[in-house]
Formats: sequence, structure tokens, C-alpha cells
Amino acid sequence: MKKLLILSGLLLSMSTAFATDGDQMVGVTANQWLRGGAIVASPTDVPSMIYNPAAIGMLGFDQYAFDLSLGVLNPPRSITSMTGKTESNSNYYLGMGNGFAVKISDNLFLGMAAGGVAGLGVDFPSGTLPDNPGTPPVDESNSIVTKKGLLKITPSLAYKPMDNLSIGVSFQIGQQSLALKTPGFILPQTEAWGYGGAIGAIYKISPKLQAGLSYVSQMSISEYEFNGTSPMAGEGVYKMTLDAPQSFAFGISFKPSPSLLIEGDVKWYNFSAVMDLVELETPVGSVIPLAFGWDDQIVYALGVDFMVNPGLCLKAGYNYGATPIGEEDVDSNLGSIAVVEHHISLGVTKVWNKNVSTTLSYTRGLYNEVKSSSPSGIIIAAEQNIIFVQLGFNL
Repeated sequence: MKKLLILSGLLLSMSTAFATDGDQMVGVTANQWLRGGAIVASPTDVPSMIYNPAAIGMLGFDQYAFDLSLGVLNPPRSITSMTGKTESNSNYYLGMGNGFAVKISDNLFLGMAAGGVAGLGVDFPSGTLPDNPGTPPVDESNSIVTKKGLLKITPSLAYKPMDNLSIGVSFQIGQQSLALKTPGFILPQTEAWGYGGAIGAIYKISPKLQAGLSYVSQMSISEYEFNGTSPMAGEGVYKMTLDAPQSFAFGISFKPSPSLLIEGDVKWYNFSAVMDLVELETPVGSVIPLAFGWDDQIVYALGVDFMVNPGLCLKAGYNYGATPIGEEDVDSNLGSIAVVEHHISLGVTKVWNKNVSTTLSYTRGLYNEVKSSSPSGIIIAAEQNIIFVQLGFNL
């Protein structure tokens, strides 16, 4: 069991932290969470350009628009092993999404958005995993602590060759931080920069029907260098590369009446390209293959906006994506308990005047667990509570 513990630590050491759709956030603003992430065809705010750069061409603002959103995420997680059930000690995180857009002409729009699109972490104390009772305990603490976050900044350009079509492109800049402490490694927090791009289009088929399409490239993130230590390779510089996955999304929005809008999106995340196998280089030159085994994920999102009156809009959303972590990969993902599959959102937007609005959202990520198919029988489980507030301005 001690060897299994150390091996688990090695695998845990590079696991991404806990999040929502795999390791990706459903949204970065209150309005996006309320739609369940269904914003590709009918964008709901300026930071929608993070997911579809054509969004700023279809928002209909006068000259300038910007949004400020902040949230608190509470994702209780647990590991159940032969020692019993252990809950993570770190259960509150901040989320944010902001954006600014300007109308250059009737056909050209510029924008900039920033948001935390992936991340969070776990903090399991010593004793979470059992040690071999026939041997002395390992010298170091066998706690499991991971912390990961990816902030994206997306300067974007949208062009409208005609009133019912917007085409957009964006250059995506990322800063990804990672820290971890496991039985196998102690690697302090460090940051790495990455770059990618996105293209998208939104087409208004009729006054009631609109379609959207977007592609976000894989973000190439520079190599991490940790000044860390491990019982297997000692102190020194550990190196590893972890890119952010590419995604493809398609959405349809339907507006049967002036007071009701319904949108459905389908999104694909290519997790297998970045989270199937990750190689960790040790200070002594050896390479440890970390087989996380993440599968690609298809996410289904549904959002509904209902205008009670010109100043009040009730909103609801639903998001489903099967966890990319299979039963056979549980032991390799104890630091990345990304197993929540169903999200339900409710909230309201208050329009104070033609320039200012506020939005409040609550999202519940339903409890889900996955049990290891290995002899360890470990169960990883998680649920979520997410509250976001947002200020929107149209000038």
C-alpha cells in the first residue's frame, strides 16, 4: 500500500484542480452562469467574447459597453478510502469576469475581456489515504494540496459585413498558476504564460432565430519549472508542460416572443490531447509518465430569459457534461476531483435605466461521485454552490 500511496502522489502531483465542466468554468459572469453557459448564439454580456469573439458585434450597445462580475464558489469535495471519508479543507474561491467593448463604426467593434476560465483546488489533510500498517509511515506528510488557475485575457475584433452577421477573432493570452503538495512531490506555486486564438460567427436567421459557432484553439502554455522536492528524486528543478484544451461550440437561440428567449448550445472539449498523458521531468533527468486518462467531453447547455417587465428579467440555466474521469482513472486524479456533471442556475437581472443593469445568479452543481475500479476502491465526490453578481453598463 505504501508503494501505491507514493505512486498516487506522483500522479496527483500534476492533476488540475477542481472545477465544473471538466476543469473549465461554465461561465465567468453572473449572466453566463444563468444561461448554463449557453451564450454562443445569443451573447449575454461583453465577456461573452471569451467564448465567441463575434459576440461584441451582436450586443446592440450604443457606443461603449462594459461588464464587471465577481463570484464566490463553494465546491465541497471528498475522498473515501480505507481510512474513511475525508473532506477538503479549502472550500471557498473567488471567480471573476470583466470586459470592455467599443463600437468603432456600424460594422466594426473592438473589445477586451478577462476571466478565470479554469481552476480552483483541493486541500486534503494527512491520513486521507492509508499507509501499509506493516511498515513505518512515510517521513513527509501525506496530505494532498493542489491549486490551479487559468486567467484568460482576450483582445477581440468583430466585423459585421451585414446587419444579421457578425464574424469575430481574438488573440487569447493566458496566465496559468499551479502549486501542489502530495506524498510524492512538494512543488511550490509557479506561473506560466500561454497563447492561443479563437474565431466565431453569429448569424441572425430570422427575427426569432439566431445561430452561433465558435472555435477556441488549444492554448500553448510554456514549460513549468518548479523548485521542488520528492522522496524519489530529491531537491531540484522539476519540469512539465500542461496546455489548455481546444474547444468547439455551436448554439441556436429562439425568441418566440419579445419577452422570452431560449438558447441551446453543444460544446466539445478536447481534454484527451492535454490530460491523457503528461510527462514530468525530474532533476536527475528521468521522465515520469503521468497517465491521467481524461476523455474528451461533450457539454450540453440550456438557457432561458423571461422579461417580466421592461425592468426585470428572470433567468434560468442547465448544464450537463459527463465527467472526463473514468472509474479506471480515479486513483490518478485525487487532486482533480472534477466529477460534477449537472448544474442548475436561477437568478434575476434588474435594468435600472437604459445604461445600467445588475444581475444576481445562484448555481447548484449536483452531487456526484466516481468509484475506482482498482482494488483501492477509492471514491471521489463533489458538489457545488456558486453565487455571482454583475454590473452592466451601456453608454
